[in-house]
Amino acid sequence: MEAYLMITQINDFLFCPRSMYFSGIYRNTTSTEVYHQTPQTIGLATHKSIDDNTYSSHKTVITGMMVYSEKYNILGCIDILDTKSGLLTERKYSVTAVYDGLRYQLFGQYFALTEMGYQVTAMRLHSSKDNKNYDIPLPDSLWTAKFEQVLYDLKHFSLYDSFIPNPRKCEKCIYAPLCDFGCQLTEDETL
Repeated sequence: MEAYLMITQINDFLFCPRSMYFSGIYRNTTSTEVYHQTPQTIGLATHKSIDDNTYSSHKTVITGMMVYSEKYNILGCIDILDTKSGLLTERKYSVTAVYDGLRYQLFGQYFALTEMGYQVTAMRLHSSKDNKNYDIPLPDSLWTAKFEQVLYDLKHFSLYDSFIPNPRKCEKCIYAPLCDFGCQLTEDETL
């Protein structure tokens, strides 16, 4: 039996395949202090009302529900689904651009929810820092094919694959001290 993928791994993988690997190592540690920096701590605070199920008392609003897609063998947790309007919302502390990793994270939730019998008619990213919403169109056949390719690549990733580090990403990566590539960047390469 093939192990399922966590929906959050999609975003990690697209940021850097190696960071996805390192986050997997830390996933089961008891102390997040080992690997969380300020952005991750702020992100957890943004999710507190969702994780505690205190975001809304409306019966049509589902928060923090685990979802699973048998077709894609992915598991994750949604932030907010308004079952009356069909709006699926992923909350982040700060959204500065709609990166594919964020888009595919919503796609994974969408596919799982529809497979589970929920109707999703619209999706959005919500940036808590500036209270902005970014509408994400439902996946069409082209976006679905791209999503499936990313899942294929993620499932077949190996640390031994050829890899060219992105210095801008490496300097922001909380796993850089563990990474044999991230630690090799010189001062000139990080500028």
